[in-house]
Amino acid sequence: MAIKNLWSLNVDELLVADELKQYFAKDHYEILFPLNAQMKDVDLVLFELKKNKATSIQVKGSRTYTLRKSEIRELGDGSSALFRIAKKSIFTPQNKVDYFVFVLHHFKDGELKKRIEVDHLVIPIDDLKGVCKKKILRKGGYYFFTIWLSSDGKKIRDFNNPKFHTISLSKYLNNWKLLK
Repeated sequence: MAIKNLWSLNVDELLVADELKQYFAKDHYEILFPLNAQMKDVDLVLFELKKNKATSIQVKGSRTYTLRKSEIRELGDGSSALFRIAKKSIFTPQNKVDYFVFVLHHFKDGELKKRIEVDHLVIPIDDLKGVCKKKILRKGGYYFFTIWLSSDGKKIRDFNNPKFHTISLSKYLNNWKLLK
């Protein structure tokens, strides 16, 4: 039986678990980490104690992406992140996945130095499937998400999509209530 190395839990999963703990602190929820490899494609389980209901979550951490000057002119000032997700993780996961949570690591300019901030996209699986249908499947069976977040933190888009150019994801930005 394969067991996860508990001494080195994934940082993005811990960041999401912490956000869930804070958001659901007053409610009767527990956050669970699957310990064995049988829960492939499921990183966290949000368990509602009163209703005995489990919600499975796949967590994806971003790579940083530096906007080109032409992208800044087109999109405006902001920050960006990059994700790569296998088609099978979305359309045919080994276990039922209810939500994807994208962890956006992005740079902010401070007075003296840059700092890293974190935002989250909380997307129900059916909505993510709809977004992927607007994208082009790339070599190796992957979807690439190039995400732009406005400098005021209110607008977020997936850009660099030949079919639809930009796809708004603003309704998912830090929207933890979607999990209720």
